Amino acid sequence: MTAPAPSAWADRPVAAARTGLLAALAFTPLAALAGLLAAGERGALGAALGCLVPAAVLLLTWGAAELGARRSATAFAGLLMASYLVKLVVVGLLLLVLRDVEGASRPALGVAAVVGLLLALVVEARVITTTRAPYVEPVSQARDPHGS
Repeated sequence: MTAPAPSAWADRPVAAARTGLLAALAFTPLAALAGLLAAGERGALGAALGCLVPAAVLLLTWGAAELGARRSATAFAGLLMASYLVKLVVVGLLLLVLRDVEGASRPALGVAAVVGLLLALVVEARVITTTRAPYVEPVSQARDPHGS
């Protein structure tokens, strides 16, 4: 059995994950500045560390999108579901480790993590929803079962 032909839409999840990660990275200095203004050095450190959470989640999303982009829709869905479980574990572990960091503001860490994730999700959703993808893809000559 041959692998399914890559879809014209296959690169969009990868582009969305990459764009979301770049948005989260661009958010880090802004979060650190907001943390600095709100709670001093502890706030800046907490906010910068909080930005690790969305970055880790988005790296996992990017990896799953890269692995699944050229596979069937079922395999792609399975990879995304498995990556979701991995993300839950990674976020839990990161928050456990980061909560005990000396000198970091926990509220700033939490706010930066939540706002960073929301920002990245909005950017990813924007990339996906503005994609123009065909509803029907033409069958190539070599794969046409009727030989026409």
